[in-house]
This record gives sequence, C-alpha cells and structure tokens, in this order.
Amino acid sequence: MSQRGFLLLRRGGGLWGIANAAVLGLARRGGGGFEVTVGAGALVADEILGVVEELAVRRAAPVVRRFWPEASAGVAMYEQVPLVVVDPDRPPQVLRADLPALAAIFPETADDV
Repeated sequence: MSQRGFLLLRRGGGLWGIANAAVLGLARRGGGGFEVTVGAGALVADEILGVVEELAVRRAAPVVRRFWPEASAGVAMYEQVPLVVVDPDRPPQVLRADLPALAAIFPETADDV
C-alpha cells in the first residue's frame, strides 16, 4: 500500500480514515467485513470505500471533543460527509475487532451516514 493517502472505511454507521502509512495489513474477515491492522492491533471495517490521496485534516474543535472524548488524528470531509481520522496508536472502541459495531449497539444510527 502506498505511504501517501488515507484508507477510507465504514464502521457502525460512521465514516473513518486511516493514514496509509499506518496500515500494516488489510484482509477480508470470514464472517463479513474487513480487518485492518495498525500498530495498536486489529480494527474492523464493515466496508472499505477505497483510498484517497489527500484529505484536509483539521484538529477537532473543542465542542466536538466534548462530545467525542476518544482520541483522533483529526476530522475531515469526504464527498460532503464528515469523517474521523483515526489515531492508529489509540483507535476508537467502535473500530476495535473485539467490540461490536456502533450500529449493533444503537441500531438507529445505521442509516445516519
């Protein structure tokens, strides 16, 4: 995988980006979806959207961090949809392979994005 760009994925009704340089592996999961390996371990994606060369990544505003307390590498927009750029050393719980997707916990969020 190229060191430039971002891998875009969906999980739990949300859109996520991971810097290509942080992606160590990518594989299909037997039960569906994909596994993305980063330094912190295995992450899960419901869908891989592809790779974009650039994103205008911005630091999350204080009001966003107030409602999204987990670490991130920033936020960006892709095709007019906001996304969270994952900090590969501290990925959010919703992406962790050992936890269920947000949509499984809160089914009403599945159609939000």
